[in-house]
Parts: sequence; structure tokens; C-alpha cells
Amino acid sequence: MNKRLIKNFDELATTPNRKIALEIVEAGFDAISTEKVVNSSVSLAGNFLFIKGKEYNLTKFKEIKIIGFGKSSCQAALALEKILGSRIKEGIVIGLHKVACEYIETFAGTHPKPSKSNIEAGKKIYEILNQSQKDDLIIVIVSGGGSALLCYPESEVYQGAKLYDAFLKCGKTITEINNVRKHLSLLKGGGLAKVAYPATIIGLIFSDVPGDIFEDVASGPTYKDKTTIADAKKIIVENNLGEFDLIETP
Repeated sequence: MNKRLIKNFDELATTPNRKIALEIVEAGFDAISTEKVVNSSVSLAGNFLFIKGKEYNLTKFKEIKIIGFGKSSCQAALALEKILGSRIKEGIVIGLHKVACEYIETFAGTHPKPSKSNIEAGKKIYEILNQSQKDDLIIVIVSGGGSALLCYPESEVYQGAKLYDAFLKCGKTITEINNVRKHLSLLKGGGLAKVAYPATIIGLIFSDVPGDIFEDVASGPTYKDKTTIADAKKIIVENNLGEFDLIETP
């Protein structure tokens, strides 16, 4: 590795054993580098895009769009842009920090509670999806933190923050909070896929969920939701979380 990922490596590596331990940690961080993961999973050969062994003929698509949300999304978007370049028509990605992309607009959002910047990005994401056509290809970057960063409609800003505060007090699981979050949103719980239909969607999912239950990553915007408003209401009532305006998922 040319550049240390642990900034104070030399300060901590005061003995040979400490240095070995730190090098092991660095190797682990390097192995899960967002750019490395994208480059090892995605490649372009002429008009053919290859993602994890699957082949996509790009001549079949009129426009290629990039959508992303989560802590890894902006770095992943930058890596994708280096691969696809000017083939990208447009894109909106929200993470914790902006990156300099040429064809993709990036937003710095807030986590774990949504804010105005989250809804600004969410609105633009919704508009791109809603305007997409059958011959469009939409590559969706999904990563941890996306449940808070992907936010639409506007009411989700207030309700999402209220829900997070209430859950902190009752100590329930992240799966339960996400099951309610899905019913505050037009994009979570399969909503994104519904809005984008009939465009072709490819999901690049960076899982932070034990067991890689992909529908739980960022509250499953590209996966059919198995829960209902009734399930969300049950969690809310049993834990005395307050009043929420719920939306049924697709």
C-alpha cells in the first residue's frame, strides 16, 4: 500500500508486534476499499458492461444514469465514472461527503438523522427515476447509511428524525426501525424500483447487514418489501413511538 490508511500508524507502531497488528488492520481496510471493490466487480469492454460476471450490451440502452445513497456511494460513483465516463447521461448520489465527479452530481447529507440536504438529493433522485424510460439503464449504488441519507417525500425529514429519536429510547433492532422507515418513504421498501419502472435497474449493494440480507440494506429501495403498514403500526404501537403518517410499500 502506497498510502497509509491509518493516519497515525507510525505513532502507534511502537513495537514489532504492534506494527504487524496494524498492518493486518490496514490490509483489511485496503481489501474493502470502495474503489477496489468496484474495479474488481465492474468492467467495460467496448459496448459491453460486465458486473459480477453478468454482461450488459450498452447499445440496447438510450441513456445510462447513476443513482446512489449511503456512506460508500460517492466513492463508488467516482469509481463508476472512471469506468463509464461520458456514457453517463446524468446521476445523483448522496453520501456523507461530496466528491468531484464530471457527470454525476454528489451531495453531502446527514446521518443518522435526515436533513434538508437529504431531501434535496432525494427529490432529484425521484425526478430522475420518474422521468426514466423503458430503454434507460439505471445503476443504483446502495450502501449502509442509506436509510437516513435517501429521503423522500419531504415529510420523511421530520418523521425520520422523530422515529430515530424514539427508537433510541426503546432500544429496538435496526431491522425494526427500518421496517417503519420503509413506510415513511416513497423510495424505500421497493419504492425506488417502482418509480423507475420500466427502466432496467442494476443494484450495486455494499452490505453492512449480517448475513447479507439485501432487502435490509438502506431499507431495500430495489427489493420488494415483505412488510405492510399493519406491521409498521404494530411496531409503533407496541413501543409507544408516537404518531406517524404511513405509506404502503409496493
